[in-house]
Amino acid sequence: MSDSKTIDTRSDLLKLLCEAAELEHGIACSYLYAGFSLKRDLAEGGMTWEQQQTVRRWASQIYFIASQEMLHLALVWNMTTAIGGTPYYLRPNFPQPSRYYPLNVPIELEPFGPKSLRRFILYEHPEKVAPHRKLKSLFALAGEDAEKIEFGSVGELYGLIRSGFSNIPEKDLFIGSRTQQMTSELVHFPDLVKVIDRASAIAAIDEITHQGEGIAHDRDNSHFGAFVAMLKDLVHTKGHGFSPARPAMRNPAARVDTSYGGKAKAIENPIAGEIAGLFDSVYSLMLRMLAWSFEFDSAGVEDQLQRFCAVAIDLMPRVLLPLGEGLMLMPAGPKYPGKTAGPGFGLTRHVMLPPDAKNARTLCHERLQELASLAAILLKEQLPDSVRNGCRHLQVIANTF
Repeated sequence: MSDSKTIDTRSDLLKLLCEAAELEHGIACSYLYAGFSLKRDLAEGGMTWEQQQTVRRWASQIYFIASQEMLHLALVWNMTTAIGGTPYYLRPNFPQPSRYYPLNVPIELEPFGPKSLRRFILYEHPEKVAPHRKLKSLFALAGEDAEKIEFGSVGELYGLIRSGFSNIPEKDLFIGSRTQQMTSELVHFPDLVKVIDRASAIAAIDEITHQGEGIAHDRDNSHFGAFVAMLKDLVHTKGHGFSPARPAMRNPAARVDTSYGGKAKAIENPIAGEIAGLFDSVYSLMLRMLAWSFEFDSAGVEDQLQRFCAVAIDLMPRVLLPLGEGLMLMPAGPKYPGKTAGPGFGLTRHVMLPPDAKNARTLCHERLQELASLAAILLKEQLPDSVRNGCRHLQVIANTF
């Protein structure tokens, strides 16, 4: 993307906001996969007690960063509806090649390690980096192909989006209903910005880029700074028997489905494949409930919007996280010796939730019951404790919806 290019039509701005939604969504999944792969128990081997504390800190940081990426997606949705668009949550399935986006960096599901951290740094890479960081030399330690990846960043995309909100006449651009905007009173995103004019749109963009890239005097607290620190720590402890990540396969899939692209590898272990399929179904329903909540005017349906958002966000830590972590304790199958499975975050064709609030509620209730029934069947199998916990939590959420 060229810094000299500017956006001056609603159509182009909506296209870029859809691209931003895809990127925030895909990058969040990539971060979560790396977080799921980090070992939790000393019995898994490869780390001392002191190193275990470091690994736990990394996991906490990654999950926090991923939660902020979900906030960024919510901010993009608010910007989109403010100018007359519809919240967009689809994306290509993993892996996404380096040329799919202007980032020139692939978006993949890969265990925590030097290669994945290097990709994360490139996603969040600011235009100007403090000289003391010496990223080139740091990347050279991380892998032999380090020099082959071109620099690019999400920040450049938001620069173009900023130009659209700055250039297009304000009175013409903001045609969305103000009561259609999601706020922190309706969804548990404390830093969510209500976008109603140019100033609030720019504030939303600044929040995204600040959290990701940081600014010159506080970059160490940004996503970029956190990943640079992790890579430095990992490189410096390498060679001392330190192995913080589970041997999860790259770009797994419950099944190979080309509906939304991707060249993932199907999990061969039947039970792990079923768990991965359940993960994908819960993940898809969570996205549909959130997107419905952001799409429609809150007038008259505030209670349902709050309930949908609460359930969707509850599914993340109580169901998706334990299922994702547990999958990485399950063998991937004979085709992948020594590898464990993992969630594919797979998206397939599905019915969008209808505009009618009652019908949307009926569809969600039915789907939660179906998934809870599947969880009950899976609980009869020998499963890691975390997977069992995720299945039980899903049953509780379904029964109280």
